[in-house]
Amino acid sequence: MTLWHLLHESRAPIEQVLALNIDHLDLPGRRTKERAVGALSWGPGTARLLPMLLAGRTAGPVFVTDRRTPATTPAAGRCPVTGRGRLSYRRAAELFTAATRPLDPAGRGWTLLVLRDRAHRNTTVPG
Repeated sequence: MTLWHLLHESRAPIEQVLALNIDHLDLPGRRTKERAVGALSWGPGTARLLPMLLAGRTAGPVFVTDRRTPATTPAAGRCPVTGRGRLSYRRAAELFTAATRPLDPAGRGWTLLVLRDRAHRNTTVPG
């Protein structure tokens, strides 16, 4: 949910968002710090959700998988607290499609491209 809000509110490319690390974030300022992978800012939906997503974590990727990553994964690609790996584009796409399947009249679910297009047209994101 936090990922979808951040993508919609920031209008940033998903690759840029998935590359974010916790130390890139300025949570009170609702934006990334200057040294981050790119300048982004977000709105109240993301601002409300990010602290819950990051609870107990102070370093590593913002968006992680639901599983621990192999020990051979580079430190930059895993959370030092949970051992979970950075969320990939492929997995993010699978999750978004599955989450939107019940909303899609065709029953297939939407792609991340639909999310990006709706954000750029400044319309409401489905779901």
